[in-house]
Amino acid sequence: MLLDDLLSRRLVVLTGKGGVGKSVVGASLALAARARGKRVLLVEVGAPLEAARLLGGPPSKGRVKEALPGLSTVNLDPATVMDEYVRHVVPVDLLARRVLSSPIYRRFFSAAPGLRELMILGKIMVLEEARARLSRRPAWDVIVVDAPATGHGLAFLKVPLVASRAIPVGPVGHNARRVLKLLRDPGRTGLVVVAVPEEMAVVEALEFQRLAADELEVEPAAAVLNACHERRFSDPEEAEVLRLTAEEARGSLEPGVALPAALRAARRQIRRRRLTRLYRGRLKRGLAAPLASLPFLFRETLEREDLELLAERLEAA
Repeated sequence: MLLDDLLSRRLVVLTGKGGVGKSVVGASLALAARARGKRVLLVEVGAPLEAARLLGGPPSKGRVKEALPGLSTVNLDPATVMDEYVRHVVPVDLLARRVLSSPIYRRFFSAAPGLRELMILGKIMVLEEARARLSRRPAWDVIVVDAPATGHGLAFLKVPLVASRAIPVGPVGHNARRVLKLLRDPGRTGLVVVAVPEEMAVVEALEFQRLAADELEVEPAAAVLNACHERRFSDPEEAEVLRLTAEEARGSLEPGVALPAALRAARRQIRRRRLTRLYRGRLKRGLAAPLASLPFLFRETLEREDLELLAERLEAA
């Protein structure tokens, strides 16, 4: 089972082209882990619309908050995380406030390449290492991270590699090496590539796998093909739809439902189902990782019940 292997890790990082539904997949994966009795933390990075809204929980506002029993969420803002780091390394409150209010500090934080990403990854590492005060058991069994889209995702994950080489000494370089070790540990971290059955999304997924292996030395643990159009007609029914379309059949299926309009909708479904099959095959051939497929949901807005349906599909993958 795909989840047996994936959820044996404590950190699961999702990446994929923008618009493929990473946030939906991440929330569904978190629900699937919760259904297994795991304590789950869903981490987002600068998300304008938090997954907590789909799960029925309050916005995190940068703080870990429980959305459901056993499932918490947090939306990490880079500036807030950096300020937290300054307060940690400058324990005197007066001095910390003077640093944080300095325009030089703000300009440095805005201009320093990779600093935002390194702070976010460092915070994720801290969350992964967090322990309960009395029992010393991990605070969460699984942490699901909705990482930036693949266009920025590889750069995001490569920051600790670059920083570890550029900063050989000091706390920043030390933490960069710790983050890199965490990302490269297949027993602790699993990378999941999310795509949809479209040309650019699949191309980016395959390219991301190659670059992650070559440049970061990390192989994806799994892939998810989201928004798949599944079979709705048998082979004879599809043949009949195409025959009637070719004959330009007229009439109606029932009052108010014109046959030509119904045939157009049926042809779109057939075409999308065939494209799904095509791109699923390309991913299976190109990705050296287990592949799960999630259905396209015909909803204007998703509800928690929809996420639970997707979670069940992930469980069955």
